[in-house]
Amino acid sequence: MRKLTTALLGLFVLCFATAPIALADSTSIQSVLFNVNGAQSTTYPAGANLGGFDQTTGLGTITFTYNPGPGTYFFDVFLDHSLNVPFFNEFGTVNGAPAAGQSYEIGDSFASSIFTDVQAGGALANTNTLPGTLSNFDLLCAGATCNGDLAMAMGFAFTLGANEQELITLAVSHTNPGGFTLQGTHPVDAATPTALDIFFSGSAVTQAIGVAPVPEPSSLILLLGSAPFALVFKKLRSKFSTT
Repeated sequence: MRKLTTALLGLFVLCFATAPIALADSTSIQSVLFNVNGAQSTTYPAGANLGGFDQTTGLGTITFTYNPGPGTYFFDVFLDHSLNVPFFNEFGTVNGAPAAGQSYEIGDSFASSIFTDVQAGGALANTNTLPGTLSNFDLLCAGATCNGDLAMAMGFAFTLGANEQELITLAVSHTNPGGFTLQGTHPVDAATPTALDIFFSGSAVTQAIGVAPVPEPSSLILLLGSAPFALVFKKLRSKFSTT
């Protein structure tokens, strides 16, 4: 069960509807789904570097290196953050445009197809089905423009050649890094005196592996000539320093 039932949530809201309460940042990660070329995981995939990522708040940076050999592949990730209480009063915004091979979705983690789209894999829909504008703090809002339970997804498609790998970087922060981002917002409501935002960004970069770079001819000549020159210079310096 990814979250509490709607019935219990109604009771939860009533506790906050009586008087505004100033709360500290309660951002947390509720669930994740990774789909690495068809291999799905509801935990962080093996090989992911989580050294810069807080698995409680869901803030920070994840890097993942993928090198299965030549071929065309995809990498999709679903992140379900709770920005503050109640978690069902959130909405999303798309800033900028994705890079070539990059796709995205923003939606309600329950009421949209975002989770199953990541399960299916491949390019995502490039849609935001949770654009917000109407508060759902009291669970009485109805219609497509209501806030909800924010989830964000990002995907990358790439082709690797021989001796190549893909470095995938995912970053979530309260600070806008600029460029293409998926933004989640919990607006001001009876339990949240100040709006809270998070920004999800990512990149996929193809790199060479296992092959040392070959120096250009001019660089090679300088490299060969540098060792004898350095030796002569060292001897001359030693000689004059003793006189």
